[in-house]
Amino acid sequence: MEYVLTSLEAKEADNYTINELKIPSLELMERAGRGIFNELIKLIDKSKKILIICGSGGNGGDGYVIARYLLNADYNIRVLSLGSHFSNETLINKNRYNGEYIDNLTNDYDVYIDAIFGSGLNKNVDGKYFEVIEKVNGFKGLKISVDIPSGLDGTNGKVLGIAFKADYLFTIEFYKRGLFLNEGMNYFNNVKIIKIGLKFNKISEICKVFDINDYINYIPKREKVSNKGSYGRVALIGGSKEYLGAPILSYSSLASLRLGVGYVNLAIPDSLISLYGLRYPEIMYKRMKDDNDGHIVFNEDDLKSLLNYDVITIGMGIGTSFEVYKIINYLLKNFKNILIIDADGLNSLSKFGVDILKNHLSKVVLTPHLKEFSRLINTDMDELKENLIDILIKFSKDNNLICNVKSNVSLISNGEEIIFNTNGNPCLAKGGSGDILSGIITGVSNKTNDLLKNVALGSYILGRASELCVRKLNENFVIGSDIINKLNDVLNELSISL
Repeated sequence: MEYVLTSLEAKEADNYTINELKIPSLELMERAGRGIFNELIKLIDKSKKILIICGSGGNGGDGYVIARYLLNADYNIRVLSLGSHFSNETLINKNRYNGEYIDNLTNDYDVYIDAIFGSGLNKNVDGKYFEVIEKVNGFKGLKISVDIPSGLDGTNGKVLGIAFKADYLFTIEFYKRGLFLNEGMNYFNNVKIIKIGLKFNKISEICKVFDINDYINYIPKREKVSNKGSYGRVALIGGSKEYLGAPILSYSSLASLRLGVGYVNLAIPDSLISLYGLRYPEIMYKRMKDDNDGHIVFNEDDLKSLLNYDVITIGMGIGTSFEVYKIINYLLKNFKNILIIDADGLNSLSKFGVDILKNHLSKVVLTPHLKEFSRLINTDMDELKENLIDILIKFSKDNNLICNVKSNVSLISNGEEIIFNTNGNPCLAKGGSGDILSGIITGVSNKTNDLLKNVALGSYILGRASELCVRKLNENFVIGSDIINKLNDVLNELSISL
């Protein structure tokens, strides 16, 4: 697990380490440069021609330390200095570098290292800085950034005029929020944290990233003496005339089974049963009262029969209607276990009112994508992107629920903290991925008592399955069944037996 900090928090961590732990800033700069050097020598052989572009602040100082280490190791290194008014530590390290400088940027280097701006940049890039970044972005060669791609806002991930496009990013001590929000992930392909001993106070622990090590053996193995009732009963309510989606709804149900649930009941409109029945014989089907036109309607008897289930998930292909809204309202008031609301369930809440979320017996999980979330909270997308973290925390806390906002990076919050799920790839930008995620989360949500982490695990499993798919399949080719077929490989990686 790693923490994700704002630009201000990163600066406060620097100050705390310097002032309270008494580690000089010059020593921290040395550690950063040395740590990145140790990674660079794994990537670059000595035949390569390297250019480091250094600014005048702390990021540039890290660059000069890297340059000195590379020079002393007999690498072919040059420096382009863009600064004029250097910080004290940067000037010291500039003077310690005894290698060559260049005045004119040329396209004849094998490696370009960006040490221009750090995560504290708060104004648009212009002048010679803009020109240099624009030119290097167009050059061939390996691109590497120090701490953050120069020009990227470290807090919200917006591009400040222009930003350096890095193949590799070596970020110092902590991830920065801007790496994962808005345009951030478009500006690096690989990221590694370089530890230098920075510390911070408790207030910064709100945002974190989990990786495979946080999930290995997280879910208990199946007991030898057990039965299907030992592993939970779940129901997925969905489907309509407009959104038949038999395969997609079946994917959701099948994903739940693959993740170890004992019983899966697919609750569908009665008049559409022939379209769904026996598609997968492992899945049970429940006929839900409908309007004879393929739309589920509120019926208390149907819903009462589901109240003893462990998890109910509603919304996939169900259509937006007041009848759906009434069903959700009933479940919120009467169902005491985990209620997951997705897709048209969310759209029905947006249309008819989210106030019913404030008082509920259920343990509620919402799984909106960004646009669905903006509708839920009646907030413009631009404002949402600008303040997503604060808005998500407040919404989750005010409504006492867990909200998983889906994007290229998913953010999962319970109103107290946020888990960033950073894995996955663009093959998931295709219809059905969200339905499969709902099925996966349904399958793991009641495996432990930590519902927030369970939901985050669901996002991790989907993302990791997509990564395994594109090892052999073109990302344009991948469909839902390919994702489900990789779930077993993910579980084997996690060393869990569900």
